[in-house]
Amino acid sequence: MQKRIVMAALKIPYLKELYPEAPENIARRLIASGTCFKIDQVNWDEFPYRPDVTVYAGYCDQKLWLHFIVNHDFFRAVCRKDQEPVWQDSCVEFFVKHGDEYRNFEFNSLGVCLSAIGSDRHARKPLDEANLASILRWPSLKIESLPEGGQLCYWSLTIAVPLDLIGLKAGDTFQANFYKCGDETKVPHYISWVAIKTPAPDFHRPEFFSFLELER
Repeated sequence: MQKRIVMAALKIPYLKELYPEAPENIARRLIASGTCFKIDQVNWDEFPYRPDVTVYAGYCDQKLWLHFIVNHDFFRAVCRKDQEPVWQDSCVEFFVKHGDEYRNFEFNSLGVCLSAIGSDRHARKPLDEANLASILRWPSLKIESLPEGGQLCYWSLTIAVPLDLIGLKAGDTFQANFYKCGDETKVPHYISWVAIKTPAPDFHRPEFFSFLELER
């Protein structure tokens, strides 16, 4: 009888008293002590462009922290309000599954967020305004000094998602994937942390999520 191989979950470290530090200190701590993920999988041959994207993850008592660093991105930031189609902009994404449903968290370079929950890409329930407001965001770019559209640029974004919004606590194992996209950027692209084996671009595929664990 063939044995099933089970991959061990990557651990996301507990970072005590991470908040309320200054945003730049939080970013430095995540880079120094968080788990590093490279978003570098080109999944579809017709979209070969691959910006340089890294995300660092850690958590504290009430929040999951992510710090995205993006380089060589053809800049676009049209969306200004939460739940607008940020995937058309310069966009980073975190999809997380704990239980039967998964939640997508999608952010453009200004920290504008789109989020919903459901068992697949259809019939999803959007996150309400109060819960959207509970997601902390610190973008490196400011509206008053944005690069020109289509210009290659560097940007970063630090976010904090309340653990209870995902239903997580210390020691929990869950499934996730990280993405970078830009449907309406100068050079459209769709890259991921874990490879996606579908004929066409589709991030809403939890069967390709990998296991993570909030380290005790």
